[in-house]
Amino acid sequence: MSSIYLFDVDGTLTPAKAKIVPSFKRAFQKWMKGKEVYIVSGGSFIRIVDQLGLETVEMTAGIFPCMGNMFYQMRDQINENGYSEWDIMYENEFVGAKNLIRSLSSYVTKSDFPIKTGTHVEKRPGMMNFSIVGVDATPEQRQKFKEWDGDFGERKRIVEKLNKKYPEIDFVIGGAVSIDIFNKGNDKSQVIPRYFAEALEHNQIHFVGDRIPAPGNDHTLALALRQHPNGAAYEVETWEDTAELLKTEAFA
Repeated sequence: MSSIYLFDVDGTLTPAKAKIVPSFKRAFQKWMKGKEVYIVSGGSFIRIVDQLGLETVEMTAGIFPCMGNMFYQMRDQINENGYSEWDIMYENEFVGAKNLIRSLSSYVTKSDFPIKTGTHVEKRPGMMNFSIVGVDATPEQRQKFKEWDGDFGERKRIVEKLNKKYPEIDFVIGGAVSIDIFNKGNDKSQVIPRYFAEALEHNQIHFVGDRIPAPGNDHTLALALRQHPNGAAYEVETWEDTAELLKTEAFA
């Protein structure tokens, strides 16, 4: 039985919202050779390429950005600029609910966290991403929010309230500072019925992520795989944990 490997990005292959560490990038690329590897991330395709590097991305069998609300696969051809061509195999649409933006804005206003950098809501294919600190925050500001949120659990409280207010939408904790928002069921677990259903019956599928406990954005995919005899999910906290995991028998 062959193995297929799925990886989150932020906190799993890279530091949050940062580029992959060069030494690990070399080790990961060496490990990838001869293996079927996919990326399943909350980030956009462009951001995944920026974080992992084009060479790493081109070694994968496919990319599921935006919580699996899109799927990219590489064509067997090169464009005029010398880069690989990619096809979008599917793309979901997210409309949102009435007054959702107003609700999110109210949480920014009410938050006691002192640093707010603007652009708190980012629309992506099939989803939205929301953060109190804002997408323009520096790594230092993001770290401060991560530590503050760890002490006060603001994102968890916001997620619980929004899930009750908008039952047709899912809200989950994503990355170090944000909340991912998408139509009910359009979470990372959708990659199983949409692409891996048959493969799971004949292959072992392994998923590595850092947000596996609920309400993390890796939870549903990890749960779906753990409920199948051929599936497995591994929780990590940092890319260093992933580096050690790659040395284990399941990833040989």
